[in-house]
Amino acid sequence: MLALAAVAGIAESPRVYTVDDGATAPRVIERTAPEYTDQARLARLTGSVLVKLIVEEDGTLRDVHVSKSLGLGLDQKAVEAVESWQFAPGSMDAKPVPVLTTVAVNFQLLTGRSDWRMTRATFDGPPRELETADYTPSPEPPEYADVGVSFDIDAQGVPRHLHVEKSSGAKWEAEILAMLGQWRFEPGAPSHATLDFARGKSSI
Repeated sequence: MLALAAVAGIAESPRVYTVDDGATAPRVIERTAPEYTDQARLARLTGSVLVKLIVEEDGTLRDVHVSKSLGLGLDQKAVEAVESWQFAPGSMDAKPVPVLTTVAVNFQLLTGRSDWRMTRATFDGPPRELETADYTPSPEPPEYADVGVSFDIDAQGVPRHLHVEKSSGAKWEAEILAMLGQWRFEPGAPSHATLDFARGKSSI
C-alpha cells in the first residue's frame, strides 16, 4: 500500500506543446547580444546558431541546447545568450503552457561585400585553434559564391590534403585553396576540419 501511495503521489510532468499542436509560440521580450570568441572573430565566422529550448508557463527556460551549429565557440556563446533572455510564455486556449521552440542567435561582423567570410567550422577529432587566418582581398565584384573545404591538420598545425566538398565555381575554389594553404593552426594532435566560406549576398 505504501508503495502504491508513493507512486500515486508522483506528479506527472506537464505536457510540452509545440506550434504544430496549435500553441502560440513564446516571445522574446528582452534579449542580450551574444559575445564573439577571439577564434571566431579571427576566422570571420558569421551566421546563425539555432537554439532549441522549452519555455515554461512562467517564462523560465529548460533543456536549452544547440540544434544547428556554427563552431569556434559560438555555439556555447549562443546558449549563454539565450539563457539570459526574457521570454513571454506560449499559450494554448489562452492559458500559459510549456512550449518547445527554436530561436536564432545571429553573429555578424562588418566586412566588405566582396570579402570572404567563414559560415561554418566543424572538426573531427580535437578542435584546433587558429594561429593565423589571413584572408586574400578579392578584386572581383561582390557576386555571391560559396566554397566548402575539408582537410587534415598535421601535428605542426599545417593544413594538408585539402579537398573541395562544394563550390559555386572553379575560380572560387582556387582562391580559397590558395588562402587556406597559408593558414596555420596551433600544434597538437592531428585532426580533420571542414570549413565553409561565402562571399557576397545570396539571392535565396
